[in-house]
Amino acid sequence: MSHRRPLVDRLRSLRPWSAALAATGLALTLAFTGEAAPGPVDDGVALSSAAADPSDQPLGTTSFRVASFNLLGAGHTDGANPQRKGWADSSKRLKWTRRILDDMQINLVGFQEMHPKQATLWTQRNSSQWGTFPGTKLDTKAGQNSISWRRSEFKVLRKRTIKIPYFRGVEQKMPYVMLQHKASGQRIWIYNVHNPANIPNNQQKWRDIGFARANKLVNRLRNKFPGVPVFMTGDMNDRDKFFCPTVAQTELEAANGGTASGSSCTPPQPMLVDWLLATGPNNFTGYWAMRTDLVRKTTDHPVIVATANIPSPVMQASRFKRVVVVTAEGVRRQTLLKATRRGDAKAIAATKRQGSSTFNARTAVESTQPLPNLVSILTGRTVDGSLGHGVERNTLSGTVHNAAGMYVSSTFDLVHNLGLKTRMLSSSDTTDPIYETWHAAGGGDPYGADNGRDKFTSYEKLASDRAVVRRFLDTRENGAAYTHLHLGEPREVGIAYGFRSSRYKQAIRDFDRNIALVRRALRKSSQLRGRTLLIIASTGGGDGRSDARADSDQNYRVPLFIKGPGVPAGTNLYDLNPAWASPRGKRVPYSSKAIHTGDIANLALAALRLPATPGSTLNNHQSFNVQALD
Repeated sequence: MSHRRPLVDRLRSLRPWSAALAATGLALTLAFTGEAAPGPVDDGVALSSAAADPSDQPLGTTSFRVASFNLLGAGHTDGANPQRKGWADSSKRLKWTRRILDDMQINLVGFQEMHPKQATLWTQRNSSQWGTFPGTKLDTKAGQNSISWRRSEFKVLRKRTIKIPYFRGVEQKMPYVMLQHKASGQRIWIYNVHNPANIPNNQQKWRDIGFARANKLVNRLRNKFPGVPVFMTGDMNDRDKFFCPTVAQTELEAANGGTASGSSCTPPQPMLVDWLLATGPNNFTGYWAMRTDLVRKTTDHPVIVATANIPSPVMQASRFKRVVVVTAEGVRRQTLLKATRRGDAKAIAATKRQGSSTFNARTAVESTQPLPNLVSILTGRTVDGSLGHGVERNTLSGTVHNAAGMYVSSTFDLVHNLGLKTRMLSSSDTTDPIYETWHAAGGGDPYGADNGRDKFTSYEKLASDRAVVRRFLDTRENGAAYTHLHLGEPREVGIAYGFRSSRYKQAIRDFDRNIALVRRALRKSSQLRGRTLLIIASTGGGDGRSDARADSDQNYRVPLFIKGPGVPAGTNLYDLNPAWASPRGKRVPYSSKAIHTGDIANLALAALRLPATPGSTLNNHQSFNVQALD
């Protein structure tokens, strides 16, 4: 990375623009880009009566834990002379089964080897809380591979079976059911199966026939119900010979990764015979082949667990295909508000008028300096707490992972790992540890194809804010799904000359000119125009010549602007989000539900129909809304 001269040095060595030249240049820029004159501006505090009821908040991502669980059938372990010695009676193991489901907060499970005794006991003990099919409702063979769901989370809409060849080709009914998530209304299909093992002879022929029938079922369900994801759980008694044709011939993706298309196949490693898969629009996170002590005494298989994440209906219906986030250091709300009212910030005024905004968002509670807030914006985490990112100061020796004492996922992780391009352009040294954290110290890619540990498709450190936005304009067809532009000059000027100085006011006008160029890039790009969510936020304000005081309202109150297709024009973000509460001018804790800039991480991911960052606590349900309320 090349080093650049500090902005303060450049300001001292160059003749400042005259007021006339600045006005002329700004006028020419606005005329060229088509920016309109500013309309009325409010301070983002007053709320309309429409935002009174938090229950009006649109629901976010539908998330639930799903598992594939081979119970080890009672026929193998029970009786005076069991086939499998040393195992507890199936009745006791079934109690442990329920404990595993409760401890892991699993809401949906495909059971294999639920022998008649276990099916009867499961129904007797758990029917008030768990729905089950077939359970004891069909023949005993069909009940061995039952699907169960928590009644508090799901209601059943349809129950079906399909015949699959089992040992020696004898056909056996396997269940598939349509469920509806009670909170969100999201419908899903789930199919559960047990294919024959090579006992006593090679059963590959029958497994292959079963795989083909299952694939045909998945494709039929997807064609008939295109908005409904299909899940598959099962003990396939196979590895690559199951994975490769299944993933190649359907939309299914395994929760533990891997890819297959045509004659090319890259299975996940290591491979087990127990599988969990789903089609879009679901994305899995948190895959775990559980082999805890409790699991090991309950069954001879791992319990396969993952979190399903289905984008909200609002985001599924949105036109967003790209996200561009602009973060700027030291953009003081009061100065920007006055500049907007005076007509000195026409690009910001146009963004506000054409989208949704507030001048009353909040930085991280713990810090108002750039680096801690940028990390929160990228991770959806607070600074402190058991899941905090731990970056407390504006300098960092090492990585964010070191500061947190754990791996910290970011928007770059999710976008990159799920096969999309990421990009960051910066003019500030603040992003150096960001690059180090998710470039050299990036984690593995557990989803789909392995895209590597470097979470940046492209990262560039440039000499000035103007160079950043100019580079973005010139390379606007880059193809990145997530682009992050980070601007540092407003803060540099504020620290050097004061956040009330004439030079700082000029820096705010320059910031607005840079936003005008970003807007121009979005209009001129065939990839970005009409399909991009633009998010503009300040990492903190400034008071005197410092931004360090976290209790100063000049520091913790920051502007936030959002524009894109479907974002209601001229609206207040608090009005669009009745579950969030305007704090007026107060410094408030996270529990107050003020809009924090840390909400941006999971908003950006939701717009791309991707799940929330693992470990995030800000907007982690991805319910922050930027579309019109019904």
